Amino acid sequence: MVYRHALLKKMDPSALKALMAQAEEVSVEKNRALFFQTEVADGVYYVCEGLVKVIRVSPMGQEKIFSLYTGGQFMALSTLFNPPHRYPATAIAIERTRVIKIPRPLLEAGILSTKEATCEWFRQLNRRLEGVQQLMTDHVFMGAEERFKKWMHQFLKQKAENDNGWLEVTVPISRQEIADLLGIRRETLSRLLQELRQEGHAEVDGRTFKVNPSWLLADEL
Repeated sequence: MVYRHALLKKMDPSALKALMAQAEEVSVEKNRALFFQTEVADGVYYVCEGLVKVIRVSPMGQEKIFSLYTGGQFMALSTLFNPPHRYPATAIAIERTRVIKIPRPLLEAGILSTKEATCEWFRQLNRRLEGVQQLMTDHVFMGAEERFKKWMHQFLKQKAENDNGWLEVTVPISRQEIADLLGIRRETLSRLLQELRQEGHAEVDGRTFKVNPSWLLADEL
């Protein structure tokens, strides 16, 4: 449960109690939004189970996916201590999802309630920043195949071996969204998948990806 999360356990007990009293569990159906871009950020979310995508919409109405969140992750942390406290993007459930909505002002008070809690949250926010920096670095220095291989590792927990010993993974987002996450064009992704099929590394049928583990894990051997 989120209340036993390491980031919350270091808070002052009275601050944590106040937070727990007003936090609420919310179930979100597939394709429904948790919050919308520019909306006032009255809460931070903890994903208990399910999968959520975060998208931004341009002034011209063009959508682009930026990240995926799954169970055990906090969302909308960028709104903390950041007036005017508005969500920078829209969050949509890819599948039926259960979250805990934590009132932002109470979470901010809890973070500041003890030195230990403050330090732990600063470390967490720094790790988030490092993750963004690493993503930018990957987009500059990694080729499309390397980025795709690294991204596929994120879905290994959902893997199942087929009769040929390959890893079969169901990817819950579209080809365009995969391309957006990898920072490449849709056409580049299509060409890459065709090349991987011809080389015997991967096969794709709709959203089912079958990957040769010897290719996927080659760099780790």
